[in-house]
Amino acid sequence: MAMLLACTGGGLDAFVYLNHGHVFAAAMTGNGIFLGVAVLQHNWAQAGRHLVLLASFVVGVFSSKALAGTLKRHAIVIGLLGEIGMLFLASWLPGSFPDGVFVPMLAVVAAYQTASFRTADTYSYNSTFMSGNLRAAIEGLYDAFTPSHRETGLRQFRKLALIVASFLAGAILGAILAPRLFNHTLWFFDVLLLVVLALVVRHSRDVAENS
Repeated sequence: MAMLLACTGGGLDAFVYLNHGHVFAAAMTGNGIFLGVAVLQHNWAQAGRHLVLLASFVVGVFSSKALAGTLKRHAIVIGLLGEIGMLFLASWLPGSFPDGVFVPMLAVVAAYQTASFRTADTYSYNSTFMSGNLRAAIEGLYDAFTPSHRETGLRQFRKLALIVASFLAGAILGAILAPRLFNHTLWFFDVLLLVVLALVVRHSRDVAENS
């Protein structure tokens, strides 16, 4: 599940960057840097675009917390359905649709995904950017050279490295598909999210049966 979400995160940002104004829907670190550069250059229009994206990310995180607080165990399923629906809707929008509306829509769902899915097995991870995942993978590799931590270190390295690789694979796929399929590129990531949804539903049923 974490690998599918990471693939979606990487692909979504590659698609948005290439097709919708060289900004990011999920990587707020990148948008923060672009915001700082725009302010320094007195490019207030560009700075405003990045501020809107940061605000959209805040809305997405708030939405995740609100769903978790009101819908409890159904929150992730409802949120995933919302994300899938939003991407499907966006995939049918024409190329002339304003980027200033299109990208914030995706930033909200990317933030929801970031806030809702934070652990893979026992490890914390992020499905929409890779710095923390890469750090954790390297720490696991380091521990693998310590005899007393070899097994746990290797396990951490394998799991986090697979998530990093999935993110990179998604970014490559997004970069390949974006100029060919344009907004229909989002169909591919919707399919991945449908698989995630099926896994979440199955896990919820297993937990309910065993409780």
